[in-house]
Amino acid sequence: MIRCACGPRIVVAGVIVMLTLVSSVRAGGNIDTNNSFAWSENAGWVNFASTNSGVTVSRTGLSGCAWAENIGWVQLGLGKPPYGNSSATDWGVNATKGAGPVWTLSGFAWSENCGWINFSPSNSVVTIDGATGRFNGYAWSENLGWIHLRNASPAYGVITTASLIPTGTAVLFR
Repeated sequence: MIRCACGPRIVVAGVIVMLTLVSSVRAGGNIDTNNSFAWSENAGWVNFASTNSGVTVSRTGLSGCAWAENIGWVQLGLGKPPYGNSSATDWGVNATKGAGPVWTLSGFAWSENCGWINFSPSNSVVTIDGATGRFNGYAWSENLGWIHLRNASPAYGVITTASLIPTGTAVLFR
């Protein structure tokens, strides 16, 4: 029998610290866990804040992975944004500042089981409201069809907790 010379309190404290570290590693990204689901008619729910990974939103793009029970992992970028989307080693979803607080997403995500997912298809645009963090619009996949990132009824959607308002932005009052 092995005895710990450090005492039970220190062992318990160590276990708590280890569990905290494991949970922080597992829950990556900056998507609100209460508002993390998109919907695809052909793939079902897509979770942008999975317990085993997560999507990170920045002012240059998305990174990390989303999880869909029916199709598996969807990788939002290979490397660090912004992405060139010009080769097999440089692809992903970019963010570009638009009018007001709106950020427009473009580029491609990848699913091993379903192929490319276009975040700037010709018939839709995916945006993030920089003030609220709400995603809006539809991404397109040849194999999955439309992936809806927000809906009013039934209510679902993806919201980031990241601040997309540029630092140093002046707010003018009249």
